Amino acid sequence: MAYFPFMVDISGQQCLIVGGGQVALRKVQTLLPFQVHICLVAPKICDALWEMAFNTDKLQLIQRSFCDSDVFGMDFVVAATDDQSKNIHVSRLCQQIGIPVNAVDQREACSFIFPAIVRRGDLLIAVSSGGDSPAAAAYAKRKIQQNVPIYYEKMVQSLGVCRGYIRQNVPSAARRKQIYYDLLDYADRHGGELPQTVVKMAVHAQKVEKERCI
Repeated sequence: MAYFPFMVDISGQQCLIVGGGQVALRKVQTLLPFQVHICLVAPKICDALWEMAFNTDKLQLIQRSFCDSDVFGMDFVVAATDDQSKNIHVSRLCQQIGIPVNAVDQREACSFIFPAIVRRGDLLIAVSSGGDSPAAAAYAKRKIQQNVPIYYEKMVQSLGVCRGYIRQNVPSAARRKQIYYDLLDYADRHGGELPQTVVKMAVHAQKVEKERCI
């Protein structure tokens, strides 16, 4: 299989999770920060999920067995039970009606897979082994986490704030790219800090360089 890492805005989408154990819990923990509305159906639901549902309005728990009609109206589905035959049933049902589905630990029954994620605010790095080895993806994730500082969140936010100013004052795409790299390098050396004075100096320096070339 050839998985391509589309970055899709799933905020506000409807997700069904079938299963109420530790695997389902991990999927909920992964998805909730992305502002997804989750409906979880299972005859048994672990205490940690009940606690999470108490603290958010984006997680609805339904304690009963799965019904085929549960998938209707969902944007995507996760089959996360400990019964492989049930997961495959959910997967086939979803694929018949064109709903993206992930069946945990059953790559052949998935139309999408979960990557290992490193997140620093809006900076998101996804790692996947294509389903061959989740352990390898998790190992690579830990390596990346060790080399992507927490302050990268602030650095990305700061550059996003000044991006409009740079686009307005630097018409050349190539010169803007160089400014972005220079500012990121500065912020990386200063704990994510990116003062407006530094941004304006970088823009001014590019203008001066352009005038010299002319």
